[in-house]
Amino acid sequence: MIRYDLIVVGGGPAGSTCAALCAQQGGRILILEAARFPRDKVCGDCLNPAVWPILDRLGLSSAVRCLPSTIPSIIRFSVSGHPELEIPIQSDRDPSLSLEERIIRRRDFDALLAARACELGAGFRDNSPVTNLRRYSGIWEITLASGEKYHAPRIIGADGRNSVIARLQHRYPPKPRDARIGIQAHIPHPSGYDGSLAMRIYRNGYGGLADLGSGMANLCLVANKDSMRELRLEAERYYGISTPVVWRSITPISRGQAKEPARDGIYLCGDAARVVEPFTGEGISFALRSGALLADILCTSGGLTSPPSSLQDRSYRLAHAQLYGRNLWINRLTRFLSEHPRIAHLTAPLLLRHPSLLSFLTKKVLNPKNSDVE
Repeated sequence: MIRYDLIVVGGGPAGSTCAALCAQQGGRILILEAARFPRDKVCGDCLNPAVWPILDRLGLSSAVRCLPSTIPSIIRFSVSGHPELEIPIQSDRDPSLSLEERIIRRRDFDALLAARACELGAGFRDNSPVTNLRRYSGIWEITLASGEKYHAPRIIGADGRNSVIARLQHRYPPKPRDARIGIQAHIPHPSGYDGSLAMRIYRNGYGGLADLGSGMANLCLVANKDSMRELRLEAERYYGISTPVVWRSITPISRGQAKEPARDGIYLCGDAARVVEPFTGEGISFALRSGALLADILCTSGGLTSPPSSLQDRSYRLAHAQLYGRNLWINRLTRFLSEHPRIAHLTAPLLLRHPSLLSFLTKKVLNPKNSDVE
């Protein structure tokens, strides 16, 4: 029997952060990742300023800044049929704080996090999808597609919005509430593109364009499923994309919140527990923060060497609700507008006519004080 103190399913930002911090405290940790690393993900590739305190804890801030990336100084908002509006996002921030918004490719960022977890003592297995989960005598047994089995008293599901762990534990509502789909492509810089972070509301959905550096950009689009083809064509016309590109897709964009992020030694973090609307670029931030939050609770309230307890479960449920409950009102608003593109297309021009309001909303999202982990 191969037994660990903790098995983390999912090697993305939430899982690798939690695994790294638990391994740092001496726990015997294993990360199981379904994909083969490094791998791209459908993501806006934006690091919100709130990530830096956690990257400092991991000892990764300098390494992250050495990866290919860009620091946008402007967000350009636009609505089809209306003039653009530019909002500065760096000029009023104290440069000595080094809490910048940064655009970085997920394959590079996630690989760095996983490598750090390994450096701190965690084991890592990619290309290892989980197929079954069962419990006996207080120990969880995980079975891989290969037939291999691993055991631990605690399991963390950090495997995204379609989490295998959450589904095997029946933690999701019966049906996804979201009828939207997201697609992403890495494209050469469009003609005339100056590297700004661009957010655009189209007639059939919304999209973002972010500069990855080296002449490449990340183009993400979100629409209701029956409108995605029209949105893709609309964006390709707008950016002058005339050659075929590789689009990756993900659905649903969101889903109902997991019923219980902690129960019986099974914990959910990142998108597996609660999905954040992608338009505001806070998904990676909340993934890192929820992973760090869970690690702190597991390592302090009884520790990883003691059996799972109702105290740990209750502590994480309360702290998780507090983390997500503080700063998501803008995120909820953008979700409503993205689910109703006609309403968004009618109301967005009002925001463009009031730059101070749009600037206020932007600063709320990009406020580094939104981090809850010191």
